[in-house]
Amino acid sequence: MYHKIITILFICACPLILISQTTSDSLEEKSLPTFFITESKPSFITTSRNIVSLTHSDMKEIGGQTLSDALSHLPGVSQLTTGPISKPVIRGLYGNRLQMNVGGLRLEDQQWEDEHGLGLSEVGVARVELIKGAAALLFGSDAMGGVINIIEEKVDSLDGQNRHFNYNKMQNLNVELFSNTLGVGVDYGFKQKTTHKNELILRGGVESHADYSDGNGNRAPNTRFAMYNFKAGYIIHKPRWTSENRFHTTYNQFAFIKDSSEINDIATEERWAREFDDEHHNVLYNILSSRNTIKIDEKTTWKATLGAQSNLRQEQEGEEETELNLLLNTISINTSIEKQLLDHVLWINGVAGMYQTNTNYGTRTVVPDAKIAEGAVFSYIKKAWYGDQITTHIETGLRYDRRNIHTFVTEELNNANSGMSAFNRAYDALNGAIGLSLLYKNWVFKTDLATGFRPANLAELSSNGLHEGTNRWDLGLPNLKTERCRNIDMSAQYQKNAWILRGGIFQNNFQNYIFIAPTNELFQNVPLFRYQQTNAVFKGFETGLEWKDKAIGQVSIDYSFLNARATDGSWLPFTPANRLLGKAKWYVPTSNRFHNTYLSFNATYTAAQNHISTYETGSPQYWLFSMGAGTVYKKMRFTLTCTNLTNKIYNNHLSRLRYVGIRDMGRNVVLNWGIQF
Repeated sequence: MYHKIITILFICACPLILISQTTSDSLEEKSLPTFFITESKPSFITTSRNIVSLTHSDMKEIGGQTLSDALSHLPGVSQLTTGPISKPVIRGLYGNRLQMNVGGLRLEDQQWEDEHGLGLSEVGVARVELIKGAAALLFGSDAMGGVINIIEEKVDSLDGQNRHFNYNKMQNLNVELFSNTLGVGVDYGFKQKTTHKNELILRGGVESHADYSDGNGNRAPNTRFAMYNFKAGYIIHKPRWTSENRFHTTYNQFAFIKDSSEINDIATEERWAREFDDEHHNVLYNILSSRNTIKIDEKTTWKATLGAQSNLRQEQEGEEETELNLLLNTISINTSIEKQLLDHVLWINGVAGMYQTNTNYGTRTVVPDAKIAEGAVFSYIKKAWYGDQITTHIETGLRYDRRNIHTFVTEELNNANSGMSAFNRAYDALNGAIGLSLLYKNWVFKTDLATGFRPANLAELSSNGLHEGTNRWDLGLPNLKTERCRNIDMSAQYQKNAWILRGGIFQNNFQNYIFIAPTNELFQNVPLFRYQQTNAVFKGFETGLEWKDKAIGQVSIDYSFLNARATDGSWLPFTPANRLLGKAKWYVPTSNRFHNTYLSFNATYTAAQNHISTYETGSPQYWLFSMGAGTVYKKMRFTLTCTNLTNKIYNNHLSRLRYVGIRDMGRNVVLNWGIQF
């Protein structure tokens, strides 16, 4: 009945895609000296979606090692980790239930396994916009728990520094040092605005870390990693045409522990050792995207994003032997027409398409060779009413998606005798959303009702093998049904002078929720795990209070609560513990030579997690503290952050290494130095 009511509302209204929802509604500027870029932070008050953003400076102040690590400091966001291998978790959902967008494209990087990390760095990232809740209407399949949009850097004004020239040019160098992992990161960027006002952006970076140590000083064997990044962008500005073209290539190496028998052997290596002689991932991916906007007339705009991606993932037991070797190639297109109708009415219609191939080259196969094709049509309308005291925005729409998965016989994985035959199957889904944003005096109210879907991935449908890093035999289920969800999100915010009170509740109902669970069986002397389906409900709330004065500082406290169960009442595995975040930042008065000088102190309380599934172990409560300081002197920026200040011995509930007795990272001092010239 619930689904029918939503569908009727969609049909009665004119439908949607939310390209417009990720644009900035207003800007909150940080006052920086003329040598440094002014950062802008969208407020998103005119959209019904629950969206938060994290700027590049925010990420540096947090002191995280990866982009996923930095995001985990936001309310309602956690990370699933296998040592340094990390992937974001939004309200208990991760992997193929979250969509990651880079350069306007959905990132295709084999996220179907728990130890396949996100592997992205904040190098060259201006900010990250995180959308919580189902967003299939906006972005298609896989966006059941949320979307993470990576906003790349552009050429910003130099505040008149080169006012006598017809171009702007800027270079910068950043160096980071990490005490716990003996890590170092360096990146260099060059940005120039040409005589035709076009923008050229180049950036390269490298980062290398040894194994980390826990709060007792015990080494976590084979948790080393290295990341290499190169980015290039060229943005063309014409009177009626803008074309943003990006190329991003990254090569990552992440070591991992397969089982506890390896720990003692690796721990005898030198503390500085960072060679990848034991089990590790090699991941090389390339992304080429072109985002084009053409102004047809004063009320009509055409947008098109075209892209190509390649993702080569290898898992090796040593330097010479390659076990898993997968190449995923993807081409995609998204195009839409935006039309301004009447007063304050925006109507968007478009189509999207994707084609990809998955090919095995290694000695072990876990998922088969396959071809996947996907197509979608969508329509969206947004209407605004401006009254004397109340401003209202309503947005609604529909989207139809169809995906075809064609698998091929791949060695012994799915031949005639395996019981896991190759198949050619199509999945389709109709999704929509309806949302309201209401501004009344100092209040902002939001309500969003949306559906989402996700066809089962290759691993869930066809896996039949031992996967390195898990020490288990995974067995897929070819007859899995399409996973669907219905999500409702309601929030309110009250702002009075320097005070902000915020809160929201959500409930995400899943049909045919797919998960992998252990069995009592052994296959080839390793535990057998099978994929299963059930209905499930994820529900909870987030609330916070903040005091903020641009001249003095800010203090905030946020609490996030999550309850995740199957409809039979059992708890779902890998559910993040409830968490309290406390942050304080004080701007220190300084002389004219120093700017943006601050001191910060953060405290995080993570509650005990005893709501666990079968064969899962609980986690005790713990506190973590961090401190930071920073300043800008002329053309140089300094940031010093100390995480896990008290050297706490602990395990996050979403740490997969806790099952082999490895604790999370101890105290880590991160020094960041940057210069612009």
